[in-house]
Amino acid sequence: MAKSKIGKKILEISEGILASLTDLVLAFLNYFYLVSIDQKAGHSLPYALAKMDERMRKLNYLSIKRAITYAQQKGWIKENLVLTAEGQKRLKNIFPEYIPPSRWNGNWYLVNFDIPEKLHRIRDILREKLKILGFGKLQNSIWISPYNFLGDVEKIIKEYNLTPYVILSISEKVGRIESKILAEKIWKISETQRKYQEFVSEFEKKENLSPSEVFFKYHSILRQDPLLPKELLPEDWLGEEAYKLYSRLIKRKS
Repeated sequence: MAKSKIGKKILEISEGILASLTDLVLAFLNYFYLVSIDQKAGHSLPYALAKMDERMRKLNYLSIKRAITYAQQKGWIKENLVLTAEGQKRLKNIFPEYIPPSRWNGNWYLVNFDIPEKLHRIRDILREKLKILGFGKLQNSIWISPYNFLGDVEKIIKEYNLTPYVILSISEKVGRIESKILAEKIWKISETQRKYQEFVSEFEKKENLSPSEVFFKYHSILRQDPLLPKELLPEDWLGEEAYKLYSRLIKRKS
């Protein structure tokens, strides 16, 4: 299978989350090792591949073997196909963990920056790291979070020598609109709510479920979920219901 076709197939299987065959293999090996009561899935390449659903088996077997060899060379998996600590770390950067909504202390944490154009690459790195921390873009140069990650931002500022260009601040109110409305404006919570509703409606009573379909469909939504405090979420928020359904389905299919 040509490389471009493999890439398209991987995007299809992973609901747009992954574009690398190596990361797809890591995700499958981790999934079957953690949730399967049949421990053989973590020790035998043919058995592990056989456990994967039909969509995975459509990928070229030799390409999968090469991806596994590459992952072993990088130190992401052991010879018995169990993920190493570095492999787990790599996956955690791709697949976030569900965190139940916490209570909010009412403060907003802001990162304001004015970085010169000659440092545009570092500016882009800062924005990407702010996204990873869960900050939302209020404006191009103003990012905001209901959680206090300013200590993490301080480390980024020092690492890239951005101290002259960045101001960190804390405020109980941002602008004149209600905090819940502000959160919707920044993180488009209603769109995530709609996707959770579609997930619940699709899989609640569906028979003959594909393990990878459930896994990747759920995580494609969770990656978009800013995991905000409950005071900023709709009263009928479906994040927890979707997570409980996902957990139940995964256990049922293992």
